[in-house]
Amino acid sequence: MRIGLFYGSTSGNTEEAAQKIRDTLGPEHLASFESIRDSGVEGLVGYDVLILGVPTWNIGELQADWDTMFPQLDSIDLTGTRVVFFGLGDVGGYPDTYQDAMGIIYEKLLERGATGGIGFIETEGYDHFESKAIIDGKFCGLCLDEDTEPEMTDDRIAAWCTQLKTELGLT
Repeated sequence: MRIGLFYGSTSGNTEEAAQKIRDTLGPEHLASFESIRDSGVEGLVGYDVLILGVPTWNIGELQADWDTMFPQLDSIDLTGTRVVFFGLGDVGGYPDTYQDAMGIIYEKLLERGATGGIGFIETEGYDHFESKAIIDGKFCGLCLDEDTEPEMTDDRIAAWCTQLKTELGLT
């Protein structure tokens, strides 16, 4: 199984989370690990599974790397590719748009033929009001918050990676 892990990062928090996820999953499981800025959207093609780090900026907006790439996503075909997400956001400052960017990219990639439903987590334990990342009552990926809840990051990553290993048959 060919798995690629791609992320967008401005402050370095999403890149750091991506590194922790890579190390926890086991780098041997990844065919690629890089910034979406460096790979471009064409770099997303050809994988069985994409693990994507999508932080939310400002009031529910895409992070700069993803914002630049968003229109270009219409040019790729992801039929047969499973997508998995993790996102960073600030639930304390933006509880009504928490993790919106993750939901925006998730929906766009489904339009491009990808399939989802992997790595979803319960909304319980997140003090938010609304989110475009809630699909069928769950977050469409791992939610991290280095602004309000940094002490929870490592445990959340460990639990989520265990879940992914099971869902992807990597155990």
